[in-house]
Amino acid sequence: MYPTSGVKKDTQKAMRLNTIEGAFAVAAENLAAPYLGLFALALGATPSQIGMLTAFPNLLGNILQIPAGLLAERMEDKRILPAVGGYLNRLTWVVMAIVPFLFPPEQRVGILILLATFRITAANLGVPAWTALQANLVPQSIRGKYYANRNVVLNTCALLATFGANRLLRLDFPLNYQIIFAIATVLGVTATYLFTRIPFDQPPLKPRTANDSYWLATKTFWADVKNHKDFLSYARSSLIWNFGVTLASSLFAVHFVDTMGGHAGSWAIFAAVNIATQILIQRYWGRLADIFGHKNVMSFSGIGAAAIPLLWWIAPTLWFPIVVNFVNGLAWGGYNLAAFNLLLEITPDENRSLYVGVYNTLMGFATAAGPLVGGFAAEIFGLKPIFLASAALRALGLYVFYRTVSNTSGREMGVSDLVPKRKSGKSSLEA
Repeated sequence: MYPTSGVKKDTQKAMRLNTIEGAFAVAAENLAAPYLGLFALALGATPSQIGMLTAFPNLLGNILQIPAGLLAERMEDKRILPAVGGYLNRLTWVVMAIVPFLFPPEQRVGILILLATFRITAANLGVPAWTALQANLVPQSIRGKYYANRNVVLNTCALLATFGANRLLRLDFPLNYQIIFAIATVLGVTATYLFTRIPFDQPPLKPRTANDSYWLATKTFWADVKNHKDFLSYARSSLIWNFGVTLASSLFAVHFVDTMGGHAGSWAIFAAVNIATQILIQRYWGRLADIFGHKNVMSFSGIGAAAIPLLWWIAPTLWFPIVVNFVNGLAWGGYNLAAFNLLLEITPDENRSLYVGVYNTLMGFATAAGPLVGGFAAEIFGLKPIFLASAALRALGLYVFYRTVSNTSGREMGVSDLVPKRKSGKSSLEA
């Protein structure tokens, strides 16, 4: 699946288990999470409430990542926070499944928003530690290929989960969502258990002195952040980008169902096209990332991701979203792969958990403000103007990223490099 030359056997085993754990986690998430907004619609949610369903979890879940990062840096076993958060996250699906039975109609959407906020908050507590563990697990020289191949496996499982959701969503409400949430719980809990069994290589904690207080460590860290220009530039551009993305992303399903007259089951089909495309494109983007660097891959794939709202804006038929999700898969397959690896690349080994916590906290403000503004604005101006604003902000964020973040690969990438060239019987992407 990935190059193993020079990689210890124990590390190879850990990487394989890391992939298996991810497969269960992604299957659980893709079986249930993409349809939470549709579940809220069935409970009577308005566009602004759909925005809250995305905004509140993003805000609270990410604000807590700075203290989570500080805590992770002081824990000998960094698996603890991701494990605790993982179990709480996955078990919340059970409670969501019985919301229609426990609460009167006028309270159901509000309770669902609270549960979604708790779920994402619990999950995000472990993200800084999880990211640091991934950086320690996979050698930098093969990260592009490893995560590309890992994503192929994960996206295959996501595709199977999507097909399953498509069938289950056609059952009567609320039984359809209750079955989905129950299966997601089992898969997710299994993933968390497998995560606890991965033998991550964790360097020993540095001995702490009497002067190594919490506040002194925090002050020193912030001073270091201010001098880390690439990290600050990456965060600045990501704030604009993520606000633009989340401004409209939660409204695409609303547009399809309420405006275009589509069925929730068809939405699962479109999601399957997206995932299948990502499966096919992952190794391609991974090879490009290892050759030309993650910034170049993000720059080119980001153009496609920025165009997605425009495609929804012009969507002429109920089946045009197939085209939209094909482009979505091509673009986001490369962007997400490169964005994750670039974050690992520009954050130092020391205090990486804390850097990730800071980054995700900043993104939390953007991804909370985006759906809130988008949801309320949609009720005033309609959906399509929000799609245009989203495309413009995505383009601005991508431009700021391209102009300010360093190209650590030292190689330039042109449009012609997107097309594999055959030289001496070997593709340029394989050279």
